[in-house]
Amino acid sequence: MMTVRRAFLLLVAPLFLLLAGVNGALLFLWERAEAARQLDNQALAAAVTVAAFASGADDLAATLRDPRRDAAFREAAARVEGLDGLYIAAAGGASEQIAGRRHGQGPGAYSEPARPTVLPIRADASGRRLATALAPMGQGRFVIAQIDAGKLDAQVATLRAIVAGLLVGAGVLGFGLAWIIAGRIARELAANNAMIAAIRGDRVGPSAGDLAIRETRDLANAVRLMKTSVDSRLARGDRELALSDRRRDEAGAAAAFHETALPPLAVETAGVSVAVRFLGRIAPGSFYALCEAGGRAGLVLGTCEGASPTDALALGLAARAFLERHLLDGDPTARVEEARQAFSVVRLAWTEWSAARPPPVLTLALLAEGLGARAEAYARRGAGLSPEAVADDLAALLDADGVLAVLKPSDVVLSPSGQRGHG
Repeated sequence: MMTVRRAFLLLVAPLFLLLAGVNGALLFLWERAEAARQLDNQALAAAVTVAAFASGADDLAATLRDPRRDAAFREAAARVEGLDGLYIAAAGGASEQIAGRRHGQGPGAYSEPARPTVLPIRADASGRRLATALAPMGQGRFVIAQIDAGKLDAQVATLRAIVAGLLVGAGVLGFGLAWIIAGRIARELAANNAMIAAIRGDRVGPSAGDLAIRETRDLANAVRLMKTSVDSRLARGDRELALSDRRRDEAGAAAAFHETALPPLAVETAGVSVAVRFLGRIAPGSFYALCEAGGRAGLVLGTCEGASPTDALALGLAARAFLERHLLDGDPTARVEEARQAFSVVRLAWTEWSAARPPPVLTLALLAEGLGARAEAYARRGAGLSPEAVADDLAALLDADGVLAVLKPSDVVLSPSGQRGHG
């Protein structure tokens, strides 16, 4: 598995080596080219100077027999550093050495140049590397100047050693810096992990102020901030839960259970679409009961009264269960009256229909006086809307408490696509 220390060692050290290698190579190439250029210029200057000195003399050997001229020429030749040989080449190809080391080897075969020329550095028959320059004298004669390139080779070797040392030094420096920095970051991250573990275990961990790297200190502060936020949220939840527990009473518990036991209703039965909604504050004993049997259906809305909210809720649920099973057993009116007497129903509205004779648009409502008529008028004007849509609209428009049911024959209810459906 990759670690911070290993990642730094694999990235930083090679980067240092690459930078040092590129800089060292550029330095080596530039220095070598500069040294070779100086050597060529030195050979060219010697060739041009001797050509100018000897071009006016038909017999150079006779000219050099003059002691003063010979002494001056030899002094000038001695000042040419690394001079290997100066030669006068005749038109026939023969050459005469006039200065330099006497090693018994000729300068080689060259053609008369049209202008002073520097030739590439190359080795002679003995393996010595020489820089050669040619300068014309006229009448087919020209000067050959050769400079020993051993000094250049020594400089190149020195440069090569310097570049190798730079590479080694850069590698060691990069490795050392990567090791130190990676270790520092690893220690800071370990301190962060220890802090997170301490927070998880509700212990006192390291302080963020002990961290030296700003990013790891920010990370530690962020972790502590998240922990503080989570603790605050949990504490707030505990307080809200405790407050709700203190506020919870029998009526609240009954209302909460009523919402679960009697959710909003939307169903189609016996050719009629039915929607039932509880509006506003719900009385604990409010209920609805839908019964279907043999192509017939009946819907009852009611409110039961009890000694306590829980008693009223229990009576309402019992009345609902009774009516859903027995409303259509015999005479529905008799069954409704039985439920009224048995379950203390104080408010009640009901209807029945069959698939062969569905009712028109109809609303059942246990609402304040006058609101039922308004609800039915709205339902009739929106005859093409589904009962669910009408019931939801009325729940938003009417500021009322109670129970509301909307019934419409299925063949007058618009489908979701907007076309009139046919039941």
